[in-house]
Amino acid sequence: MVAVAMNFTFVPVMLGLVVFVVVAFLPLYCILDAATTPSTTFRDAGSSKALWIVLLIWLNLFAAVIYLASIRPRLKLRDGLT
Repeated sequence: MVAVAMNFTFVPVMLGLVVFVVVAFLPLYCILDAATTPSTTFRDAGSSKALWIVLLIWLNLFAAVIYLASIRPRLKLRDGLT
């Protein structure tokens, strides 16, 4: 009976760990990606490198989702990488 009770606590703990890792490391990945992308690529895509780095630091996960969904594909298209 103890093993069954442990399984019910294991799932929320693992789910919480996955959520923590995504919330912690997704914005960090986006900041590193923006920082290593040349400023000219941002300019060619109609955006600003400094603006996105500041947004990613201040708005964290919200800005990271927007960056990955909207900005990064345009940057990679302009950079010639698909």
